[in-house]
Amino acid sequence: MNRNSLRYALCVLAHGLVAVAATLTLDATAGRLLGGNELQPLSPASPSGLIQKAAGGVVEVVEFHNATLDHYFISADPAEIAVLDGGAFGNAWKRTTSTFPAWDVVGSPPGTVPVCRFFGTDRYRADGSRIGPNSHFYTADPNECAFVKTAWQSVANDGISYPAWTFESNAFAVKLPVGGACPAGTQPLYRAYNNGARGDPNHRYSLSAGVLQAMAGWAFEGLVMCLPQGDSVVLPPQLAACEDSDCPASTTSLGNGVGLVNVVVEIVNSSGSAQELVVPAGTTFVSTSGTFQDGLAVDRLQATIAPGTTRKFVLRLFCMQATRAASHAATVYAPGPVTTNAQLLDVIAIANGKLGSAGDPLGLKAESVQYGIWEVTDGRGALTPAQRALLVSLIGTPASDLEAQATLAEQFLATLSVLPGN
Repeated sequence: MNRNSLRYALCVLAHGLVAVAATLTLDATAGRLLGGNELQPLSPASPSGLIQKAAGGVVEVVEFHNATLDHYFISADPAEIAVLDGGAFGNAWKRTTSTFPAWDVVGSPPGTVPVCRFFGTDRYRADGSRIGPNSHFYTADPNECAFVKTAWQSVANDGISYPAWTFESNAFAVKLPVGGACPAGTQPLYRAYNNGARGDPNHRYSLSAGVLQAMAGWAFEGLVMCLPQGDSVVLPPQLAACEDSDCPASTTSLGNGVGLVNVVVEIVNSSGSAQELVVPAGTTFVSTSGTFQDGLAVDRLQATIAPGTTRKFVLRLFCMQATRAASHAATVYAPGPVTTNAQLLDVIAIANGKLGSAGDPLGLKAESVQYGIWEVTDGRGALTPAQRALLVSLIGTPASDLEAQATLAEQFLATLSVLPGN
């Protein structure tokens, strides 16, 4: 079964039945370009309507991913973020939906330190090899920052010796861990390293240690920075929904659902501090009419709302009843509890943090997870050991190996009781 037939089966089923903190791990010799370039410094005028950095305030740091390079990049610069959202660099950089709060480096509170941002030095040796990696690196450790500014020097084709990394700026401010833990009132930020895979070193930063630990081939480096602890947002008792075709403009997608349950959340932060929208994995969203599919968050959904701003999100949830209608603009949802169904929790544990970007919600992995959920809720009530093994293998297959994904997805779907005709 190929990707299109999987989508067709999904459509038939869903719509047809119903109307390291101290250790630096950098490879300064890996400087090959891999189908594209990392970001060069950007400095356009900041468009109106974007989050502006206020001296001493809290800023939002946004994560992007480049699928060609398989690199992650973060920025707290509203102008740079706007350029990337606008499709700069051939639209190669896409938001992952992951964000985290940090302090503005200008006027940051006592006890904070600036985060040094580096880019691999764009100079070339006589043999044509690049001195610096095609990558960015961030560190809050003052000693590490000072070291990287001058480390791994090499002579370029102009006869001058250059360090492998070029210091770009102090990107934002954080607090440092003390004794392996974050100070009171802050939350941890973790780091993982790709071990120089595919030619260039790259690091990823996340609030979730589990997400980083689940990244195949990456080395988890642990706690590296401490961030402001935003106030938790309490979801309103009723939430609107939408279809993929009519979801509100200027929204941020959170989650990897296949588009059948889309719940809209608007947060107005009129306070002077950042707020955190956090939806734990396993959280349910219940259709108040009982005729539409209930929703299930398979990932931990989180975003930061900077002070004095309004943000609108679409929670892309997985469906819990194959025989109910998909959500649309007239559907109303109520936030429910985290599921206690052991079989659903097992499916969530298999998939949480491993489905990739919400920008590709109809990937083979997400579709198969959706069918796995329906097998629990509308099918036999549990995955068999063989089904579970197939789903684990599929989720663990590299994103680039679509052929293997298709084979495993076909094998998995062939065993289920919830497919049309079964």
